[in-house]
Amino acid sequence: MLMVSNVADERLTTTHRAKLAYIYVRQSSVHQVRQHQESTELQYRLVDRAVRLGWPHER
Repeated sequence: MLMVSNVADERLTTTHRAKLAYIYVRQSSVHQVRQHQESTELQYRLVDRAVRLGWPHER
């Protein structure tokens, strides 16, 4: 299971956060989306994680 922290990691510097955060949401078949909705939700929550780590939502 992925550990998620609510505070920005001190290892991430301003230089890191100046770069774009790329969030990859893989394409799934209709069957996969219907049968594995939690996987889709987890992928989209990666955006929230990047924001919690200090990236602005628009980056």
